[in-house]
Amino acid sequence: MNEDMVSVLDKCIEEMEHGASLEACVAQYPALAAQLEPLLRLVLDIQSLGQEPAPPPLNLQAGRRRVLREAARLRVEQREQEHSKQSPWWLNLPALLRRSAAAAALASVLLVTILGAGTVAISANSLPGDALYPVKRIGEEVQLFLTLDEQRKAQLVDALDARRRQEALAVSSSQRVAELSFRGAVDSIEDGRWTIGGVPVRLSDETSVGDGVTVGSFVRVEVRSLSDGTLLALRIAVEPAAKPPRLTASPTPAAGEATPTELTVPSPTPTTTPTTRVVVQPASSTSTPSPTPTATESSTPSPTPTATDTPLPPRQVKIRFAGPIDEIGADTWTIDGRVVRVDANTSIDQSQAQAAVGATASVVAVRDDDGGLVAVSIIIEPPPQAPPEPFEFRGLIENYGADSWTVGGYSLAITPDTAVEGSPKQGLLAQVKAVRLGDGSLVAVQIVVQPPTEEVQFEGLIQSLAAGEWIVEGVIVRLDEETVVEGKPALGAMAEVQGLLLADGAVLALRIVIQPPVAATVTPSQAPATETPATLLRATEIPTLTETALSSIQR
Repeated sequence: MNEDMVSVLDKCIEEMEHGASLEACVAQYPALAAQLEPLLRLVLDIQSLGQEPAPPPLNLQAGRRRVLREAARLRVEQREQEHSKQSPWWLNLPALLRRSAAAAALASVLLVTILGAGTVAISANSLPGDALYPVKRIGEEVQLFLTLDEQRKAQLVDALDARRRQEALAVSSSQRVAELSFRGAVDSIEDGRWTIGGVPVRLSDETSVGDGVTVGSFVRVEVRSLSDGTLLALRIAVEPAAKPPRLTASPTPAAGEATPTELTVPSPTPTTTPTTRVVVQPASSTSTPSPTPTATESSTPSPTPTATDTPLPPRQVKIRFAGPIDEIGADTWTIDGRVVRVDANTSIDQSQAQAAVGATASVVAVRDDDGGLVAVSIIIEPPPQAPPEPFEFRGLIENYGADSWTVGGYSLAITPDTAVEGSPKQGLLAQVKAVRLGDGSLVAVQIVVQPPTEEVQFEGLIQSLAAGEWIVEGVIVRLDEETVVEGKPALGAMAEVQGLLLADGAVLALRIVIQPPVAATVTPSQAPATETPATLLRATEIPTLTETALSSIQR
C-alpha cells in the first residue's frame, strides 16, 4: 500500500505538470482523496510561484525564519502521526521523504514559497561573498532539518562539509576577498602553514588556536581570503565528533519484498581510517539466521580493530610571536607581556644582536601541560635602521683621498656615486651635501670645491721648511704639484711668494723666488740698525695680508 501511495503521488505530479487539474487527479483515486489533495495543492503553489523575482537581501533573514518555522511544524505533525494509531501509516513523512518525487516536492516547497524558484536555482553555484550565497545556505539548513533518518543526515553533513572545503579552494583560486568557515581534519601542522581537510591555510600572530588541536583533530576553521589567494586563519577550534548513525531493527518484511541492503557508515571524523561497511540481511519468514556465520555465508570478512591499533601521539602546536624583551630571568623571560619558560633545550640566537631589556625578540614556543609557554627558540632581532637623513654644511678641506675626505671636521665616505665639482686642495672651502646613516656615519652625495679668488704677493724670511708646507715670515705657504720654485730653499733665505689666499688664512703658492741669504756687516761708527725701505715694505705687507686672511675667514 505504501508503494501504491507513492506511485499515485508521482503519477499525479507528472499529470499536473502536463496540464491536468488537481480535481481530475484526485477524482481518479477517491480512497486516497483526503490525504492526496493537500500534497497536490502544495505542488500547485510551487508552480504558481516559480516566476517570482528574487527577494532583496534584506528579506533573507525573515524568509529564513519563516522556512525554519514551517519545517518545525512539519516535524511536529510527523511525530504526531507516528504516535497516532488512527493515522494511515503511509502518510509517514520520513517514508515520503525517502522517495524521489515526493522528497523533491516537500523539501523544495518551503524554500520556493518564500524565495522563488529562480533564486534557489541560481544560488546553487554561488560562493562566499556572492549576494545569493545566503540563499544557498538557507536551502542547506532546510534540507538538513527535514532529513529525519540518522544515517542519511550523517551522510548529508559529510557532504556539506566537503562542499564548504571546495568553496574555500574556489575562493582562494579566484583571489576574492571574503570571510568563510569550514570543517575538516587537521592533515599537517607546519611553521605558520596548516592543511585542514586538504585546504592550505596560513596562521598569523592573531590566529586563535583552541586547546587540544593536534594532527588528526576534527576542527572548524574561520578564515579570511586575501587578494593574493591566501586563506588567513582567524580562529581554529576543535569540533565535537559526529555520532555514527544508529542501526535499528526494521519490521520483518514479507517474503520477496526486500533484498539485502548494504549501508555505509561514515567515520565520526574525516580521517584516513577506512569506513566500516555493514551488511544488513533482512529477516526471512522461512529461515532463521545462524548466530555464528560460516565461511560460506560471507566471502568478505568485516574489518575488526585489534588491540595493536594505537593512536598517533599528539603533535604540539607551535606558537609564534615577537615583541620587546621586558624582563630576563634565570628560568623565565617576559617578552611582549608574555612569560615564557627557558630551559636547556631552548635555542637562543644572538648572532644579530645581544639579548637585553628593550631589544626585540622573535619567539617560537609550545604549551606545556599546565598551559604555560615553553620557548623552543628565541632570536634576538637587530635594532631597526633609521632612514638616511639629509645633511648639508660648508667647511675647509682638511684632507682628501679616494675613499674618504675630512671637511670642516666631518669624516665623509666617498662612493662611486659621489659627485665632486672642482679640484680639491687642502684649505679650500667646500660645500657638501651628504646623508647621515643610522650608525651616524656620513656618505657624501655631492661636494662642490670653491676655488680662491683673491691673489696675494709678499716676501719674507723662510722660517720653516716641510714637505708641502712652508712658513714664510709667519704665513703658512702650501705647495702643490703646480707650484714653481726658483732658487734653493734654505732657512733664513729671503723668499718672494705669489699665490692665492685660502679660506683658512694660508697661501697656496703659485710661484716662489728664493734669494740667497746676505750676511749683515755692522761698523762702530754706524748708528743703531734701522730698517731699510725693503724691510719696511715687508713689515707693512704682512699685516695687510693677515688682515685680509682674517676678513676672508670671517666671511
